[in-house]
Amino acid sequence: MCLIFALLVQVGTNLANDYYDALRGTDYFRTNAPSRMVAEGILSPQAVLKASIWILSTAFIVGFFAVFLSDASPWFLPFGLVCIFLAYAYTGGAFPIAYNGLGDIFVILFFGFGAVEGTRILLSHASGSEWVPQWFISFGMGLIINNLLVVNNYRDYQCDKKANKRTTIVIFGKGFGLAFYFLSLVCASIIFPVFTEVPLLSMTAFFPGMYGFIRLYLASNEKDFSFCLLLAAISVVVFALSVIIDNLTNLFN
Repeated sequence: MCLIFALLVQVGTNLANDYYDALRGTDYFRTNAPSRMVAEGILSPQAVLKASIWILSTAFIVGFFAVFLSDASPWFLPFGLVCIFLAYAYTGGAFPIAYNGLGDIFVILFFGFGAVEGTRILLSHASGSEWVPQWFISFGMGLIINNLLVVNNYRDYQCDKKANKRTTIVIFGKGFGLAFYFLSLVCASIIFPVFTEVPLLSMTAFFPGMYGFIRLYLASNEKDFSFCLLLAAISVVVFALSVIIDNLTNLFN
């Protein structure tokens, strides 16, 4: 149910972003990037917004039952509402997160600490075991997931600048984006495994991530950037699998 909640929130957020980015005119400046439904006229803005509302409402229902069945604290319900509210606040509202240099912080907090530790707390309640936080695993996951956003924002630098979408890369420059990607990858897959509880196996995430960094530096067209996104996504999967394998090994030992 945690997995379904996360998937629904992700899909609902993407649809909301599609709607609000088109509403703000941002998508009409995009180059070297895939088409989006509202901007290309594939679906009407109202249809995309309604779909987002239905999906996020379903996510809350799933989250409600996950909290109820796991016998977790009812304070998880406000947390779920915050997640759903931020799905809209990311690109919508009077102060959109993604347009004011806060997108990276949002991803690290909610895709890292919120998603990982939130899931672990619910599972601890459901199994009757004690929750022992693993902050560096959550932080590492947030950093390595955020590299997907860094690749997107690096690709869209000129377009975002024209649309007045003030991502951290628009604010600080493309050099900052490359440095941010590299430091996030090194922290998550090298420094954390060596000095914290992050499993050493997660160091393998460095290789696809580093290849993605090199390709990002050389990228010049949509195909290049799509391949960079693929490599960044592979590093996320490898990092996550390493944590799962380590947990299973500890369980059976």
